[in-house]
Amino acid sequence: MANRLKELRKAHKISGIVIAKQLEITPQYYYDIEKGERRLTMEIAAKLVPILHATVDYIIGVADVNTYGTEETNNSDPHEESELAGVAIDRLNQYKLSYKGHDLSKEDADYITELLEAALKRWKK
Repeated sequence: MANRLKELRKAHKISGIVIAKQLEITPQYYYDIEKGERRLTMEIAAKLVPILHATVDYIIGVADVNTYGTEETNNSDPHEESELAGVAIDRLNQYKLSYKGHDLSKEDADYITELLEAALKRWKK
């Protein structure tokens, strides 16, 4: 994940300082995330999507192909079911989830996963 952040940042010719300012965090905090010394929260990952023109799945490393952004636009319907539709949820248990800088308990993380699975099932109908 850390390598992807650096690669995306360099590909878009943007400095970590500029990204940190857009994320409203310190540059050191951003660079620590980029180096893998700090945990990337889902909140920050979501804010990075428009900055780095990448999906959250790609940023956190659960997708091998970036399907977001002008240079790599995928012309398929974004709501169409794909192989990646269940990957992120299925693999969430591999990550320590946090919200606003606080780690979620196993119970809370499991609850979030269940909610996401239910939402995905409803969306697929």
